[in-house]
Amino acid sequence: MRISQIRFNQKMANSLEKFSSQGGEKIANYINAGGKFAIAPLVIMYNPFTKESKENKKWAAIKQPVEAVITIAAQIASLGLLFKGIDKLAAKGKIKFKLVEEAKKTGVFPESVINAVKGDKTKAVDELNKVCLDVFKDRIGTLLTIALYVPILAISNRVFPKVADLLVKDNDND
Repeated sequence: MRISQIRFNQKMANSLEKFSSQGGEKIANYINAGGKFAIAPLVIMYNPFTKESKENKKWAAIKQPVEAVITIAAQIASLGLLFKGIDKLAAKGKIKFKLVEEAKKTGVFPESVINAVKGDKTKAVDELNKVCLDVFKDRIGTLLTIALYVPILAISNRVFPKVADLLVKDNDND
């Protein structure tokens, strides 16, 4: 294997690791938006089972990338603000987790946490708190994503016809 290939593989591995550390809900949002942006329009445009005109297919295919862009922009902004607020509350000690409090009292930590901090119990409290905070943010992020579904759909339904009109000259949707 050549050095350039090894460097490329290392960069890909580092990128995937960084991407996966974003948390479950963020990754799901990125993958969903990527599919809507790139794959869904191709499926719509080249669907052999529909008898729609080429212009109608183009019109319908345009909605997916428009919705993907609006979705990702709204979710990045809202999740960023939400997570920043949660981090501030946690830093002030206003968000506490029973698992962390119990571990402080008993000195018993999950094995994965002890392994992550190489047995250092003073670091284990911080690590366990970080893990719990990440799970909490992911769950709250899921609820926010669900709550944003209807407003995002409403915005994309207003924006998409304007974009489609610019990109598709002759359409049957007037």
